[in-house]
Amino acid sequence: MHIPDSVQGDSSPSASGGAGHDAAPFAPLTRRALIQRLGWSSLGLFVSPCFADSSPEETLAEPAADGQHLRTRDRVPDPRDIGFTVHYPGRDPIRLVGHYWFNAATVASGQRCPAIVEFNPYRRRDGMLLSDSWMYPWFAANDYLCFRVDLQGSGDSEGVLTDEYSDEELAYCAQVIEQIARHPACDGQVGMMGKSWSAINSLMVAARADRPSALKAVVVCCGTDDRYNDDVHYQGGAMLADNAGWASSMWGWLAAPPDPMTVGGRWEVIWRERIKQASFWFVPWAEHQTRDDYWRATSVRDHYDQMKIPVFFIGGWQDVVYKNPIERAVAALSTTGTPVAGLIGPWGHKYPFDGHPGPRIDWLRSTVTHWWDRWLRGRESSPETRWPTLTVWLGESREPSPSACGDEPGRWVAEDAHWRTRARERTWYLGADHGLIDEPPVNRLALSVPTPAPGVTVMLENSSWGECGNDDLPGDQAPADRQALTFDSVPLTADLDVFGHPVATLVLRSDQPLAVIAVRLCEVSPSTGASRLVSYSYRNLCHGDDDRSNPRRLDHGVPFQIRVPLGLTGHTFKAGWRIRLAISPACFPTLWSSPRTANLTLDTGPLVGFAASALMLPERLPRLADASLRTRLPIHSQGAYVDDRDYLPILAEARPARNERTASAVIIDGKPGVLIHKVFDSGRYQYGGPLAGLWVDLIGEENYQIAEDDPATMTCITRVSQRFERPDPDWTARAETITRIWSEPTSNGDFAFRFEATVRTYVGRGPEEKPFESKTLTGTIPRRWI
Repeated sequence: MHIPDSVQGDSSPSASGGAGHDAAPFAPLTRRALIQRLGWSSLGLFVSPCFADSSPEETLAEPAADGQHLRTRDRVPDPRDIGFTVHYPGRDPIRLVGHYWFNAATVASGQRCPAIVEFNPYRRRDGMLLSDSWMYPWFAANDYLCFRVDLQGSGDSEGVLTDEYSDEELAYCAQVIEQIARHPACDGQVGMMGKSWSAINSLMVAARADRPSALKAVVVCCGTDDRYNDDVHYQGGAMLADNAGWASSMWGWLAAPPDPMTVGGRWEVIWRERIKQASFWFVPWAEHQTRDDYWRATSVRDHYDQMKIPVFFIGGWQDVVYKNPIERAVAALSTTGTPVAGLIGPWGHKYPFDGHPGPRIDWLRSTVTHWWDRWLRGRESSPETRWPTLTVWLGESREPSPSACGDEPGRWVAEDAHWRTRARERTWYLGADHGLIDEPPVNRLALSVPTPAPGVTVMLENSSWGECGNDDLPGDQAPADRQALTFDSVPLTADLDVFGHPVATLVLRSDQPLAVIAVRLCEVSPSTGASRLVSYSYRNLCHGDDDRSNPRRLDHGVPFQIRVPLGLTGHTFKAGWRIRLAISPACFPTLWSSPRTANLTLDTGPLVGFAASALMLPERLPRLADASLRTRLPIHSQGAYVDDRDYLPILAEARPARNERTASAVIIDGKPGVLIHKVFDSGRYQYGGPLAGLWVDLIGEENYQIAEDDPATMTCITRVSQRFERPDPDWTARAETITRIWSEPTSNGDFAFRFEATVRTYVGRGPEEKPFESKTLTGTIPRRWI
């Protein structure tokens, strides 16, 4: 096994390395993006010029210029620390630590306010304070108490976090909400919100049978209701590389210590327990390879009937799979009569006011007026300024570019829970001449599905994390298309609006019992021939149904039909462009490769017992309600946010942030191969304000490698290095983690995952540094369906 030199053994905190969720390479970024340090959950954003001041009373009637700063410092001071004692059956009570933003004059007057709370494990101070500063002071200025709480085993909280969204985590969230409702400054009404992790636990708490009575509404941004299929673990039953990379990232980030400025002398006790009890989450994620009870228990799509409070579900077309649950939630909750709203914009893994590509919208002010005031204060907003039940951005055909900085061409349209009844199926059949044709082929032909070389990494980032200056949009797909089985339509004679899930129905044969495919929907430019990604999905071919719970191994050479729904899509294919369907049996490194190369054959034309292979697009017809959005939402960016410098000043910079991604040729076990090397260097900065002179230094690294013609050699190696220092009073702590996940053959001819995860921690500075606590976990997991 080839191991990159940069991840062998220990290295200094300033060396290149680290981990993080599958974010793309960064060009030099602005202050906001440089400071963000927790991968997909809290990456920074483009800082636009400051425009005129604004007041809390402003609404969407006064559109914001893009990058407008909302002034709050004269009303909202630094957040105030607060602790909560929580308990779980069979365990000792622990203390969770948080802080809250508030309007000083309002609280001083004795007026009680509704509260908003967010929970995640990304460290409320050195991890989340900056991005929180863009948003929560604005809500506080509008007389909301805004709480941020570290989950157990993270940041300054006691206990141990054993997995994502455990019953223990959700029970603690419910208990904290009850305690917030009894806070002297709270009027008893509480909302829960968040992005990514905290979006998902917000949805889960809202669906619990023991949901706190004080919880009245939730906002879910970039979250999911399906942890198995629409998260970072599996897609279509196929395992994503993120299932290994994300587990490794969390192993690294959770190794960081609590801050003695907050927890006092107990910081060593809390930190030691955190390391001793740490578990490697790849184990349960890889053991549960189908949609079983492990995934169902924490997937709200199976529990919408328990949801009794309003839900605002938000996402962006460039946000991997987190857009998929939005229309599902709107449909399910509308059926039960639960108030629901959905918003899908053009951006990536971001809130609507700060995401890229644009247009960004004035979401902060709208959310106060049209969501929180409505459900936490009982104030009805003007129907003339409300958004539809499901507000959708329809982007349109354009040349592919990896840059997310600009605004996409397109328009906003109005949908609701009944959109499926209005969609019109447009079907193209896969022709023997590689065309998408109007009628099923008369003659049957078997076409080989070529296996792409692992060095073609155009699909390395399937979607965007919403950064400007971070070239993470999928670029020209033509190099990947040339190594795939493709089918093209003739140039369109008229624009075609699509909203819904495109579906590829394929008749296939395999020479291996385990196989996967990557299916991409692209559009081909009439002027350049470039191919732009519109939608995609992966599919484990052993999963013959949409449930993903009852797979079976494939019979050698026996034809089977499989239905592959692609990701939720809202798009206008412009006249003159061609539609392309591309099919591949691998997609390194985003998709974890099958252990043996499967030679796949696709049948076109008539075959007894099977429908002809085809592509279906859900055509969207215009609606009268669309016109109302022309005055309610912009087609050019109009974002507004609080200036983070008001709350988190940078005192010094010792090393600027640096992020990169490279693909290089390597030798793996004597065979030529490819190494994808990603570095996420958050730099070394000293912060003032609530962090009181704290130096924060974090570097992450992800490496994916594979030998050509030997998919079983795919390996994930990560490292995270973190260092925290405060000169007065003197305190230094450091954590280093490294993980390795690979496959090996077993005695019965199958394959198994092997893993090794190590954490080492240190206290003290320079020659006074000494080891604190360390741990290594190893193990083997059978690859039953992967």
